[in-house]
Amino acid sequence: MRGAVAIGVVARTGSAVAVALSGTVSAPRFLARREIELVPPGLDRQPYHAAAGLSLAAAGDLVAEVESAAERAAAVGLLALAGRLPADSVRAVAVVVKPVSAPGDLAGILRSHAWMHAAEGALYRQAVLAAAAGCGWRASAVEQAGLPAAERAIAALGQVAGRPWRRLEKDAARAALTLLTVGEPWS
Repeated sequence: MRGAVAIGVVARTGSAVAVALSGTVSAPRFLARREIELVPPGLDRQPYHAAAGLSLAAAGDLVAEVESAAERAAAVGLLALAGRLPADSVRAVAVVVKPVSAPGDLAGILRSHAWMHAAEGALYRQAVLAAAAGCGWRASAVEQAGLPAAERAIAALGQVAGRPWRRLEKDAARAALTLLTVGEPWS
């Protein structure tokens, strides 16, 4: 189907940048971008850090509350971006991920400052993936190391998009590129 849209997302602590593209890998078209706040006022953007001094039960509750709020906010932000695009055109969302080495349990994570940071990054990336799937779109995790360079395409997209066109936007566009086809526009 002509006009199908791919959204690429880079999540960071408490926020995300999403870029929507259509077209093909060889001829991508910039459509829109959006910054998404993933944590509402009153909740800590670094829930594992905030949980460090709490009981394990209270820490788990805090992390779960931030996870839930981040997923809801991601869905609202992605739907707002999709609302600026042709109706029902979004087909898939690619979220840039990084390999994380952290314990699988909350108590283990809270023992290390580095693991808290790693877990928070994973929390926000997972929230965006879950939100995209919840919106009915195919959600894909794309490793940062596997993003295409596509320097010419990224530069051309940046010219159309205008500022800001930081590494965040560029990597989000690269993630969206991984969903576009090589030939004819995809469906």
